Amino acid sequence: MKKLCCLGLLLAASTFDVAAQDATACPALPDGSSLRWEAKAGDGFTVCRALEGDRQVLGVMLAAKPTVSLLRRNRVEEGHIGLHEVRWYQPEIAAQGSERKRVTVVELGEDRYAQVWIDASSDDELRQLIALAEGIALN
Repeated sequence: MKKLCCLGLLLAASTFDVAAQDATACPALPDGSSLRWEAKAGDGFTVCRALEGDRQVLGVMLAAKPTVSLLRRNRVEEGHIGLHEVRWYQPEIAAQGSERKRVTVVELGEDRYAQVWIDASSDDELRQLIALAEGIALN
């Protein structure tokens, strides 16, 4: 029983270390942000979910190529994320509240992209999250 308990603690500690390493792959959130990253690494990509409590409000996927196709007709705003100029798109989602969702793709270098999305629950929160995203330093 004692060996099982120690094995379980060792396994839990190693899982924590992997999760902590994943979170370090996420870009720094702007100073003063109350959000926290939850990260998950996959084969050739890392997904960083910015959580407010248990609710995801912003996400960043770092990958070798984008996974979304952005249609010009869905452009809704221009802005920047860190030093990168971006165009925000409204994703083609038929769900209620999709008018407050945004997505953009930033080319960081050769075979390096950041796909950024926002899931706002109100127009005010959408403006706040776009402003927050502007402060993320993507390298």
